[in-house]
Amino acid sequence: MAENIQTVSISKETHERYLRYAVSVITSRALPDVRDGLKPVQRRILYGMYNDLRLSFDGRPAKCARIVGDVMGKYHPHGDGSIYDALVRMAQAWVMRLPLVHGQGNFGSVDGDRPAAYRYTEAKLSAISDYLMRELRQETVEMRPSYNNENFEPVVLPAEYPNLLVNGSSGIAVGMATNIPPHNLGEVLRASIVLIDDPDATTAVLMEKIKGPDFPLGGKIVTDRPTLRRIYEEGDGGIKVQAEWKLEKEDSKIPQIVITSIPYGTDKEKIENDIGMIIENRKLPGLVGLTNETNQKEGFRITMDLKPGTDPNLVMAYLYRHTDLQSNFSYNLTCLVPGTDGATRPERLGLKAILRYFLDFRFITVKKRFEFELAVLKKRIHLLEGFRIIFNALDLAIKLIRESSGKPDAAQKLMKEFDLDAIQTDAILDSQLYKIAQMEIRKILDELKEKKEQAAHIESILKSQKKLWGVIREELGALESKFATRRSTRMASDEDVLEFNEAAYIVKENTNVVLTNDGWVKRVGRLASVDTTRVREGDRVIAVVPATTLDHVVFFADDGTAYTMRVNEIPASSGYGEPITKYFRIADQVKIIAAETTDERFVPAEIKGSKDDAPGPYVLVGTSAGFVLRTPFLAFRGASTKTGRRYVRLGENEKVVYVQTLLGNEESMFLASRAGHVIHFDLKEINVLSGAGKGVIGIKLGEKEECIGGTVISNRHDALVVETTGGVTKEFRRGAHRMVGRGGKGTEVVKRTELAKVIPPGIILTDWELVEQGKIKEARTRSEERNSKAEDGELFE
Repeated sequence: MAENIQTVSISKETHERYLRYAVSVITSRALPDVRDGLKPVQRRILYGMYNDLRLSFDGRPAKCARIVGDVMGKYHPHGDGSIYDALVRMAQAWVMRLPLVHGQGNFGSVDGDRPAAYRYTEAKLSAISDYLMRELRQETVEMRPSYNNENFEPVVLPAEYPNLLVNGSSGIAVGMATNIPPHNLGEVLRASIVLIDDPDATTAVLMEKIKGPDFPLGGKIVTDRPTLRRIYEEGDGGIKVQAEWKLEKEDSKIPQIVITSIPYGTDKEKIENDIGMIIENRKLPGLVGLTNETNQKEGFRITMDLKPGTDPNLVMAYLYRHTDLQSNFSYNLTCLVPGTDGATRPERLGLKAILRYFLDFRFITVKKRFEFELAVLKKRIHLLEGFRIIFNALDLAIKLIRESSGKPDAAQKLMKEFDLDAIQTDAILDSQLYKIAQMEIRKILDELKEKKEQAAHIESILKSQKKLWGVIREELGALESKFATRRSTRMASDEDVLEFNEAAYIVKENTNVVLTNDGWVKRVGRLASVDTTRVREGDRVIAVVPATTLDHVVFFADDGTAYTMRVNEIPASSGYGEPITKYFRIADQVKIIAAETTDERFVPAEIKGSKDDAPGPYVLVGTSAGFVLRTPFLAFRGASTKTGRRYVRLGENEKVVYVQTLLGNEESMFLASRAGHVIHFDLKEINVLSGAGKGVIGIKLGEKEECIGGTVISNRHDALVVETTGGVTKEFRRGAHRMVGRGGKGTEVVKRTELAKVIPPGIILTDWELVEQGKIKEARTRSEERNSKAEDGELFE
């Protein structure tokens, strides 16, 4: 061949080829067709088993290896693995609500066991799959050449029921995905009949028939009806599915919880392992044993032994929260729909649209079926008419045949004499002599009458859309009576929903959360001295937060993010503890600079603010750019995600240098700059923001200057203590350093040096004995002044 090299744009070529690939994956592999609910590989497997291998539900099965090889060689050139996986899935009763394939051998299990290799297993079609294909031979659907042009395959199967909803589908394409749950056949058929009777029926009306998904593994759906209705209208959303359970042997010494079903798509073995780990780690003291009693006679059954007096509702609420006994199912009703040009396109549909597409397709299919049957009847009638004509002049016909010189001559004479066509003449000449007997002719005439009546009946149906819809309605009703079963999945009532309250599983006790400069955290009971607690070499304690195990602790990072977690989740340790990065996603070089408790004995739930401000307490924040702000602490009391919550908005290269919770007894604030300026102003000059913001200027900074920190003046602390770069400590008290308006440069306190850091007040330790006696809420002791008097720390009488 002559060399043909073309210069093309690599970006354009890549774009076009990737687009072709994406369209191929979407339309030819990953998404099901709304009409028959099948992906191409599933459709080809079923068609190959039905048309080529004749593996009907009432016949003998064949080796799966033969099925896979036949389908791969004729229709689906994508490898035996994908074909066998699809075949297995269609045979698994815990995956398909109505399996389309009947498998013999090891096809896996709900425990997550893999199926045997295809050389060991056998399969044939199930009874319900016959109703997907039995109209194929009546030319009801379009056929197209297979990939090698040696065979033909159907574009879509002539499904007689909405298989997409009944068996569901899941798949991931390029840029889109689908996840459609299975539904109850009877409910789907009844909803289809409702839509036939009333094409304007709303989703709410259809949901009177379709209660919700019906998973083969059972379970119960605890999502409310308005949410389900929105999902069925919009085509996406999420529902919550829980395992079903009952209490047995309630009066015995060892009561038992029996799990009778699990959520769809979960692994029973993993659930057992997770529950076993909970028992082993004693996270549920009332749960003492687990046994898998699943068998063919009893069905699905996992028993859990309880200690006498244990509340089973609390146990199940915990297991729902921490195991796959409760899972979320995400709806994505995306499928391929037929376009006006005959091609399919992906589209996300609602419940009504899916049924509408199916019914419109069913109308066309039934019409084509009747047209095919009518054509067959007319062909037969045409032949029978020839026999009738010949019988009326039988002697003349026999004479012409006897006088002819052969079959062609006889055919010409008969056609000329009786006005017959070639088809009728050939049928007469090929018939046996006994056909002209009186009794046989009578049968022919009776058949002719019957066929004409049938043809007239079909013609009347084809002329009337109402009659056609009536036929479809009757056929759907017949399918319902033959295959419909009771729901496996229960729609839970409000009484069934167990609210998980984590506090119910936590023993309430007073404790202290210790935070170090390097971001390590631990929980200790009584702490007499900061110096005696263990920290890593070179590290130091920067905060000790009092709380109970039921409360939360808030960690403030210098990038403006706050992280909140329950105190009970922090490891109790006499060692170093754990790095806080184990619990939250904290960026590199970001430091935790402060911590605060949510225990209302130390931080009240609400402090009345000014007329226009939200109620306190407030979080006071100072940034390296000299900005300050106050924001309500209430927003940080509840547990956060791993990414935390924003409490201040920072500019580029800025960070937080000061964070403190204001409890209502604070008066003013000092801020210090590295250049050696200190400012003292009233806290009332700082606006209260409703959420995270930049704040207002606290201290005015020159170019390349930064604020290094500050101190709040209250009845607990009345001075700012700083250290210069030369190691000299300076102290500025409120009485000696008057207040000015915020936003100024402040007073220059050093000239030939700079300020290195603000020395924070001593760490406060809690005297829990005094707290428990109710005499004082907190007993403070500076780490460097442990012999100070108790009255120095009295707060909140």
